[in-house]
Amino acid sequence: MTRYITPDNWLALALACASLILALVTIAVYRRRLISVPRCVKRQSDAGLPDRITYPSVSVIVYSFNNAKGLEELIPQLRRQNYPGKFDIIVVNDGKDDATEGLLNRMSTEDVPRLYHTFTPRDTRNLSRKKLALTLGIKAAAGDCIINVTADTRVHSDNWLRLMAAPFTDPATEIVIGYAAPDNDIDTARGARGRRHDRLIDSVYYLASALAGKTYRGDGDNLAYRRDTFFRMKGFSNSLNLHYGDDDLFVYEASTTGNTAVVLAPDAQVISTVTGDRPEKVYRYKKMRYDFTSRFAGRGQHLFYGTLSLLLWIWLGLTVAAVAVEPLNPVSLALCAISALSLWLPMMMIWNSAAKCLGSKRFLLSAPFFIMWRPLRNIVYRLRSRKIHDAQYAWQSQSMA
Repeated sequence: MTRYITPDNWLALALACASLILALVTIAVYRRRLISVPRCVKRQSDAGLPDRITYPSVSVIVYSFNNAKGLEELIPQLRRQNYPGKFDIIVVNDGKDDATEGLLNRMSTEDVPRLYHTFTPRDTRNLSRKKLALTLGIKAAAGDCIINVTADTRVHSDNWLRLMAAPFTDPATEIVIGYAAPDNDIDTARGARGRRHDRLIDSVYYLASALAGKTYRGDGDNLAYRRDTFFRMKGFSNSLNLHYGDDDLFVYEASTTGNTAVVLAPDAQVISTVTGDRPEKVYRYKKMRYDFTSRFAGRGQHLFYGTLSLLLWIWLGLTVAAVAVEPLNPVSLALCAISALSLWLPMMMIWNSAAKCLGSKRFLLSAPFFIMWRPLRNIVYRLRSRKIHDAQYAWQSQSMA
């Protein structure tokens, strides 16, 4: 074996050793950050329901846009919540859709306690419609804590509200980040697998950052904060000229290391479905708008994950170069094999565990491909987002343009 370790082979050996060292460093950083998500799910699942606490009053704000069918499914799920404290449900009908108004009026006359509704005018201009709708709902709320969902949210557990509200029993907690799993079964178009894995990676990244005290995003289908916090931050005033940002810009600005809790217990997770549009179209638009707002929210965290992706590509380059320089050197080949196994076996286990905990489909053998491909996918969508740049603004602003 020593005949393969000679001054003539130094370049291949150096490249292989560098590949191994980089693999060990990368997986150490990667694992430390991402393993927090499945660990949080397991810890909260084992803890069960909180008891012997005084729950705060809660208002569930439901945003709806032309989605009477979604509300017809969601509201009974909210009514069934096993919540020991006071709570009400406020539906904001964006655009005053007639079918939605008729449904809500009918439900209000039935045995549906604590159900209220309001609307935003159809002809609203130069404003973010969703932010206006949420603001109207929060102003009308009687609860001390606000939990945001949409008409596309599906709540499968009667203990969801209890789990999402429990962290507010700590006076220091102002924001609660929940998780809304996409309804992957409805996306059957070409490329569905790639979209599913990309959404999972996005979710794990922002949840892991929140668990590390570096919150930069939530999910509007399952997001909570104190009513006082909303008004202290002057609502969405810092991003009024943007159509969106209610679940990332606002959360980023309002969160601190000590005021944010993450709730990932299985019963606290909800499903985010798609009504009235193609799932792949909704995915593309969300991808582009989150890419757009990332320049304002959590740039440090996006840089952190971008650096990890860069390290993976550097590792690949070192490994390929080591094999290309000495393709028949068993020592360099063994070092490259060890580096690949050291990097990707733990990586696949982490991602498959995260997928299982967050209600996604198996993500094991395909993890290396999709994780390596992700930066290229992001570049493609960043270029596409330029086409809808102006559409992101409610009105033009020189300060943010």
